[in-house]
Amino acid sequence: AAARADAPAVRADARLMRLFSAYRSPAYDAARCARDGNCQGIVRASCSPHRTGLAVDIYLGAAPGSAPDSADDANRLYISRGPAYRWMARNAGRFGFAPYAFEPWHWEWTGEPI
Repeated sequence: AAARADAPAVRADARLMRLFSAYRSPAYDAARCARDGNCQGIVRASCSPHRTGLAVDIYLGAAPGSAPDSADDANRLYISRGPAYRWMARNAGRFGFAPYAFEPWHWEWTGEPI
């Protein structure tokens, strides 16, 4: 019943539940490093599940003035309290997806319903 309550709010915003990142090749990460000047993130990206093709970043909303993948506390809290995240938290496991707690937009496919 709770999932049904969130569904209309999710459907009302066409941006919600859209992928904004999935597979990222080593070449893409290197180019991103050069472009953004953030090569510390590339060290983490070298073992990123995005390189396996099993991770996706899904637009679940964003706090005003924040990017959808901003890890600042206010944005993470905003996303985790929204209807799209609540729907994902209740339903993604049925489709084999597990959340990454620190990044509420990041979900990984496990291959099995959980």
